[in-house]
Amino acid sequence: MASAPAPDIRDWLTGRIGAGIRLGLSTCAEMLERLGHPERAFPSIHVAGTNGKGSLCAHLSAMGSRNGHLIGLFTSPHLVTVEERARVDGRPVGPAQFDGYLEEVRQVSLIEPVIHPTYFEATFLASMLAFAKAGVDRAVIETGLGGRLDATRLVEADICAITTISRDHTELLGDTLEEIAAEKAGIHREGVPLLCLHHDDAGVRAAIERIAAPDLVWCHPESDDAQGVAHELSCIIAERLGWAEMETDVTWAGRTHDAFAWSPGVDCRISAAHNEESLSHDLRAIDGQRHVLLLGMTQKHDLQSTLAPFANTSNFVRAVVTEVPEGRKPGVPPKELAGELARLGYVEVEISPDPAIAMDRAVRLAGEFDCGVYVTGSIYLVGELLGELVRREGLDLWEALTIHPLGARTEG
Repeated sequence: MASAPAPDIRDWLTGRIGAGIRLGLSTCAEMLERLGHPERAFPSIHVAGTNGKGSLCAHLSAMGSRNGHLIGLFTSPHLVTVEERARVDGRPVGPAQFDGYLEEVRQVSLIEPVIHPTYFEATFLASMLAFAKAGVDRAVIETGLGGRLDATRLVEADICAITTISRDHTELLGDTLEEIAAEKAGIHREGVPLLCLHHDDAGVRAAIERIAAPDLVWCHPESDDAQGVAHELSCIIAERLGWAEMETDVTWAGRTHDAFAWSPGVDCRISAAHNEESLSHDLRAIDGQRHVLLLGMTQKHDLQSTLAPFANTSNFVRAVVTEVPEGRKPGVPPKELAGELARLGYVEVEISPDPAIAMDRAVRLAGEFDCGVYVTGSIYLVGELLGELVRREGLDLWEALTIHPLGARTEG
């Protein structure tokens, strides 16, 4: 049994950021062996994709809960606090519990030869411990990056799914859609069904088919809405698992686009869209509606391409740009973002480096122009604003971070 967590366990975790990104399975494979293979205590649904994978995972968690199952949900990155990465029945595990699991991870990492897990690996390993100790019936696991060499590839998956495939993280996954598709299709296990959203690109389909046939199933959802697609795909997976198809009530800041109650009387919408595909989808949904744009981003491989969906300036009466808290990548300087928007034809762009102050400014402008506020560009921006809203309104953070109603087993 692990000893009590050391006071500096969160400092140790933060220090893991310096380990950077590591694509490969050997580190976590050895760590899971040392931990007694907690990932083998439950079957998993493993989900990859460029966009929409987190939403699918959330709908699967909600669907499983409604069917009476206790579901563990691993997603990344987090919005406000690291415990969000390990949810049981849609609710993050408690801080003391998570610290204990991190301490177990740290202790086994110090066994000779010493292992230095990355931040992502440490949180993944702690989450596997959390799910095993909670006695979950099943876990839903979102890949961190790619699939073939992602640490989550080590879970015991009996069904896999791929959502959309578009250009993102090209510096790590490849320059072409076919290369990216092949990396994501690497979550496939022989004999395990791989359900994949149909892709219009024949090269993408061929790349996936080369890896996953004959276990591949192409899915054709009818919805054009991202959450609708996630729900439809979750229903297809539910049928294969023998679950009853049910409506799912998912509320996840930045993903489900529910009204963000920053200021009474002003409609605020907040989105975690951060690449060309997701931004294009969201902007099509608000086409013809007037908003003040609040934008913040982390550095991109090709910033101009990422911002290309904003070329239609008619949806935005004003634009405010801000800094985002640094995550895996540093933020794009607001001055650079403002310059790119100006290149696209935005005449009046304000710079407000502090996200909360920038949001206040956007709301005031929206009041002047009698329109809404649309916030987008980074999951880290969403997290910063959600955390500030919780502080200002005195809300319960864990309630705000619970993404679907608790099931009967948890409530009882």
